[in-house]
Amino acid sequence: MARTISVLKWESEAEVEDAVHEIKTEMDQTGGLSKSTERAMQHSLMVADAGLADHFLRRVREYVPEAMHYFEEQGGGT
Repeated sequence: MARTISVLKWESEAEVEDAVHEIKTEMDQTGGLSKSTERAMQHSLMVADAGLADHFLRRVREYVPEAMHYFEEQGGGT
């Protein structure tokens, strides 16, 4: 059964941490992100407040650097 990813606007650093954890888990399990996860995370990043977007990108760089290419167009490039 396919997992449903909710698209949301992050309201706290805790929600960003949850998103990074979801990315790490999916990357560890499948070696990449599904299209639905990729789209949901990109959308959340685009609509996030600047501080939370920066926090998200820092945490992805720190914990899941192999996932950064999913977010380069949204300002995650090195």
